[in-house]
Amino acid sequence: MMMRFNKKSVNTTNRDGAMLPMVAVVIVILLVSVTIGVDIARMHLTRSELRTANDAAARAAVVEIANSEDALLAQDAAILVASRNMVAGQGLTLRRDQIEIGHAVDDGDSLSFVAGGTKLTSARVHGSRCSTAPDGPVDLIFGPIFGVDSFCTDLVSAATQSQRDIGLVLDVSGSMKGERFAALEAALTSFIAVLDASPQEKRISLSVYETEARKIQNLTPDTAAISTAFSGEEAGGRTAIGKGMRRGLNSLLNDTNARQFAFKSMIVMTDGNHNEGVNPEVVAAECVAAGIAVYTVTFSDGANGERMRLLAESADGFHIHANTDAELVAAFETIARQLSVGLIE
Repeated sequence: MMMRFNKKSVNTTNRDGAMLPMVAVVIVILLVSVTIGVDIARMHLTRSELRTANDAAARAAVVEIANSEDALLAQDAAILVASRNMVAGQGLTLRRDQIEIGHAVDDGDSLSFVAGGTKLTSARVHGSRCSTAPDGPVDLIFGPIFGVDSFCTDLVSAATQSQRDIGLVLDVSGSMKGERFAALEAALTSFIAVLDASPQEKRISLSVYETEARKIQNLTPDTAAISTAFSGEEAGGRTAIGKGMRRGLNSLLNDTNARQFAFKSMIVMTDGNHNEGVNPEVVAAECVAAGIAVYTVTFSDGANGERMRLLAESADGFHIHANTDAELVAAFETIARQLSVGLIE
């Protein structure tokens, strides 16, 4: 007689419990990584904010030096602008002893800041979020868990009025006829006047565009030549912004008067929308590769302000929109003052 037996599992032990300690360890490691990552991100953000505040303060001091030639007022301007820039959740506080006023010297390869001097053209700002700074160190969020309550960071920024090569690129398309053209002439006159009042060495070229683009004045230190060149222009044609920018770029890089160590900037003005030739964004990328900042001005509601704003921001510049003749003049004056200042540290 054959007997049958049921097969039973040899190992019936439940091993789920053996994984629990490992899971707990992994969770702890993940939590530690996340907390450390949050504080590291806070450190990077704070340093970036301090750089922005420092640079802005140094620029503000130099602009005030150009306007008033007063070192104390320049320090006041730096302190005010720094306070308006947030660093770790609060405006950066500067003391006067953190702001040096001086001049720049050319060592052949670059410009360097030197404190003091008979001709004040430069400023250096020592921004800090350390224990000796007015705002103190920056608190960490999770650091206290590991016995670290705060961290310290400090930076130095220097700005100066110095040699500048400027490529003006102006819209003379059909929409600029009449009063708009007269407004542009007035804005150009004010732009040149502001530059003439600054002690920096500047050379300016002038290119215009409509359906095609033309360079009507090579880089020159003679600002009167710019006004003279533009006085013969008339409005007409389509709006080839990219072609105009390429003319300006060629001037800044290849004119016989172009300087290797000069700060280079392009100013592009339009009252309409690009509708002819190479896209301006393509040329803006070429400007970035060449180290040229691009500033844009749009005039009237018919201009594509958002496109030109993004273009300027992509090329280390900024954008101003003007609705009226007076605003157009003010826009060019604002850019002229900005161009009087360059960061050297």
